Amino acid sequence: MGENSWWSRLRSFYNEGIPVSHFALLIFSTMLLTALVVVNAKAILNSNSDVLIEGVIIGVDETGNLQQLNRINPLINTNIQLERDLNELIYESLIDIDQNGVPVAVLGDFLKIEEGRVYQFKLKKNIYWHDGNPISANDVAKTFELLQTLEEDPKTSTIFSRTAIKMEIAVIDSESFEFKLKGEDTYIPELSFFEGISFKILPAHLITDIDRYNISFSDPLINRHPVGSGPYKFNLSRNNEITLVRNDNYFGNKSAIKMIKFKLFKDENSAVEALKSGQIHALTGLTTNNLRDLSTFSNLQIIKSNIIYNQYFALYFNLGQNGLEILKDQKVRQAIAFAVNKEKIIETVLGFAHKADSPIPENSFAYSASSAYPYNPQKAQELLNEAGWLLPEQKKVREKNAAPLSLTLLLVNNPDRKLIAEELQKEFADVGVEVNLELLDLEAVINEHIIPRSFDLILYGVQTFVDPDRYEFFHSSQIAHPGLNISSYASTEKRLTVIGNKTERIPAVDDDLEDGRKIVDINIRKRRYQDFLRIIANEVPAVFLFHPVEAYAVNKRLKNVNISAIKSSEHRFDQISSWEIKVE
Repeated sequence: MGENSWWSRLRSFYNEGIPVSHFALLIFSTMLLTALVVVNAKAILNSNSDVLIEGVIIGVDETGNLQQLNRINPLINTNIQLERDLNELIYESLIDIDQNGVPVAVLGDFLKIEEGRVYQFKLKKNIYWHDGNPISANDVAKTFELLQTLEEDPKTSTIFSRTAIKMEIAVIDSESFEFKLKGEDTYIPELSFFEGISFKILPAHLITDIDRYNISFSDPLINRHPVGSGPYKFNLSRNNEITLVRNDNYFGNKSAIKMIKFKLFKDENSAVEALKSGQIHALTGLTTNNLRDLSTFSNLQIIKSNIIYNQYFALYFNLGQNGLEILKDQKVRQAIAFAVNKEKIIETVLGFAHKADSPIPENSFAYSASSAYPYNPQKAQELLNEAGWLLPEQKKVREKNAAPLSLTLLLVNNPDRKLIAEELQKEFADVGVEVNLELLDLEAVINEHIIPRSFDLILYGVQTFVDPDRYEFFHSSQIAHPGLNISSYASTEKRLTVIGNKTERIPAVDDDLEDGRKIVDINIRKRRYQDFLRIIANEVPAVFLFHPVEAYAVNKRLKNVNISAIKSSEHRFDQISSWEIKVE
């Protein structure tokens, strides 16, 4: 080419523009590469209508590599959302409980023999494990017996194992069996009974090597390669992806989606960018700020659930031996309850939640509005003054006998939880209470603080039965682990009752909760639970904050997604049989 050619002139112009031309070329190359990646990613999503790509924020290990799943087993508690998602798609229960508390037959139809005590089941016809073996009553019995052994260790205890030890199972034939409560004087409300036996069923021929010692590890083969009876089968696990394939022998409705790929991401920002650019179809577990950002993108939609009433978050006071004397003053606890502006927390911090006034939600027959604490900082200050905690001139923190009113609030290190805690910190400061924040990972919160009941205040969420039974959360017998009485609460209001041949004074809350479990008449149960709510509203072992609302960010190519009636995030796949992916 000659000196006056377009190429020579361009090269001369570029050289004269150094370093600006270098910088411009770098920007152009980056934009071009990004465009190619996005186009390629969109081509992937556009070209396949039967493969769902679900993003998963899995995090990294100590070396900076993607976290790896240790095991997949539905009988043990897990804090890893991906494990819960896989369990939900791979395994099935005998029955499920919908958001309204109605039992729905899944693997087996049930017959009530004696309400709250004996239930007989018959397995549905032509249901098989993913390996082709037929499901039998023996599979149910062996799963149930394994559950019972898990209650022997606090680390493997679950709501299902705690229910299982109160029951026995009898196999009638290859398809039929019955659950029966132990002891003639034992009774569990019908709904709690059903919830207690809604555990996932495992194949008996693949769990012979599992016990309470190794169930939480990867040693058993079924923990590494799960075999269930659900709509999807485990297929492949790689470093950054887990693949499920459709179970074409599934007894229920089959989805048009033949494959689900769970694509793993190190952090939320990288997963969000993948959703924005079209590399994945869907993403859950997002912080409020990212959900608000994603709602502005035309190719995405945020799908929300109804209020999940069987979960709530609360501020728990430590009223046990390890708790501060400050918080054992009822007026101080009442003052803190009045200082919390729940509406502001939900509106400005969460966006996706509903106010909670008590551990029994407003959609329950046992709910009582009298248990509410409206935001009233003036009342909070009056109560603190009455308790002797006064605000000296020129100071911001109240004092009593020259000691400051200073507390530590413990919480799981999560961006949304941190924002909530910071808002609470401001609200408490407004009434003269100093609150310091301590953020730890979930495992440390549970093992180092909740189990030994070692904290001042803790911000924590729990999952309850749909039934209003709250025995495990507030009965004084449940203070020691694995009981879930986080506040170490025993009501100061007492009641005379006859135990054996003696008349004794017991915590009134214990009496109400015991009656609530034993009594069948719904009107009497309602009165017992409303009395329970009256007492804890007065004594304030906890400040109830909100019920969550799940939010699911999806590409608009994914159609017919409805999560309105889910009970937890993993249940977003309950209606996957109706989902479709539209290619463009």
